[in-house]
Amino acid sequence: MIMRAVSAVRRLWEAISEPRHLKAFYFCVYLITTAVGMVTITNPPSSVEWRLGTALTLFWAVLITLGGLGGTVAVLPGWWWVERSSIGLILAGAGIYEATVLAAQINAEPGSSRWTQMGFIVLAAAVFIVRMMLTRRWDYEPRRG
Repeated sequence: MIMRAVSAVRRLWEAISEPRHLKAFYFCVYLITTAVGMVTITNPPSSVEWRLGTALTLFWAVLITLGGLGGTVAVLPGWWWVERSSIGLILAGAGIYEATVLAAQINAEPGSSRWTQMGFIVLAAAVFIVRMMLTRRWDYEPRRG
């Protein structure tokens, strides 16, 4: 039973074209992105929602969720055009979130700081920008023989 499970996992792993470790990493990143978007849809951060309103908060959360779902589906088979489109949705959602946090910082009382939050949003976006650069040349991943 255990050997069958190990064998099934090995077959799944070997079905992923190289570089497997990067694709597995990005698959996990897209799953986390989807989860973050879904949590934001169901339980939006009140510090952001009251500034933007429910509709715009829901909008950027949906962008992030759809982008995460698209990336999850596209990364392993190498559908780079889908993955790039998904990254665009994620970056658009993150950009709206970043702008909201920046506005909160500008309008904050003295001594308040949102710089750490803004920095981490930029760092998260950087992960997707790197993936965008890695997939920019073709619509589908070139197959290696």
